[in-house]
Amino acid sequence: MKKQSLMMAGAAVAVCLATTQGAQAQSGLQTTVYGVADAQFEHIDAVGAAVPAQDKPGRFRLSNVSSELGIKASIPLGRGMTGLAQYTTGISIDNANGGTTGGMWGSAKDVFVGISFADIGTVKLGRMTAAARWNSGTADFSPMGAGVQDNQGMLSGNSGQSVTGPQFNVRFDNTLGFESARFHGLSARVYFSANENKSAAGTATSPHLDDKSYSLGLQYVTGPLDLRFSHEVRDDKGTLNGSTDRKTRDRDFRFGMRYTLPTGTILALGYDRMRLSDPNATGTAKTRLSKSGVVLGAKHVFGEHVVYGGYGVGSDVRCAYGNGSACNGADTGATNAVIAYQYLINPQMLFETFAAIVKNESRGKYDFDAGGVGPATGAKSRAIGAGLRYAF
Repeated sequence: MKKQSLMMAGAAVAVCLATTQGAQAQSGLQTTVYGVADAQFEHIDAVGAAVPAQDKPGRFRLSNVSSELGIKASIPLGRGMTGLAQYTTGISIDNANGGTTGGMWGSAKDVFVGISFADIGTVKLGRMTAAARWNSGTADFSPMGAGVQDNQGMLSGNSGQSVTGPQFNVRFDNTLGFESARFHGLSARVYFSANENKSAAGTATSPHLDDKSYSLGLQYVTGPLDLRFSHEVRDDKGTLNGSTDRKTRDRDFRFGMRYTLPTGTILALGYDRMRLSDPNATGTAKTRLSKSGVVLGAKHVFGEHVVYGGYGVGSDVRCAYGNGSACNGADTGATNAVIAYQYLINPQMLFETFAAIVKNESRGKYDFDAGGVGPATGAKSRAIGAGLRYAF
């Protein structure tokens, strides 16, 4: 009797699934489940700091590399319109590394609902990758631009010279976005992050925040050439001094380029110029800080084998104090290099091994953009590792 009941339940589930699939096919609804599982076994250190007691000697670790799970859905709406929805969440393969409270689930990545208009573009509402983050990986050939095998740190960091790190490689929340179709090789993307934390006028000593952000990206593709420009402005984030008052502003301009040679080798360049300002700063708090970064990259595929590498330079910072005195930004730069090899086992799975280094100047404090070790001032961070990546 029990076996018969199970057979009947199984048949009911099969009928339900078939009916659902049939309804989806009839309506044009398309749903895709996708994901990435990526983990690396690494040896990493940060030594040679200005204060030797702050060195981090070599240690082994297992790192989760931007693993994720997502669902995409689309349905025709008629008159050239398509409804879209996407849910993507980070997945932690190594949930003991800072993620025990959340188990295997990480934070939301690109999550949105929107409408696509044929030959025009797509309107989105939700949490999404804005233009600076989109452009940051142009010269970076590591999978998904994550982990210690990237060199984005020269673009995204500022050598620890602000109270909190710049947010230009962070996704926009509370966002209205538009991503255009491509016209004669040119496309654009625009994002506005709403100022949901805007405060009242208050008193002279209370916060006056208007925390909106803007992001613009342009891309031009013709033949083997891919050019990208992005400009991003983030207001009242308090990045430079931890200020909770109005008129702080973080700005970033980024240029990216890829060029594919006749041999199939891809050469890439990334350039970044950021400026953080706090006009109300006083005393030895900084009123402004600026720096630039350059990254060069290359990738070549031959059969199942892939080799890529990169070299980046982060400049010394330039800054000024609120009291008008000089701000010393000397020896705050760094260099970053990576070389990696991949073996494509099949279209879904690959093996990768890499070696990477971040070498800080005496007052520098750059780290790997993702998967860092938290070096002390002046330290040199080195990493080697190997891992597996499965994508579906």
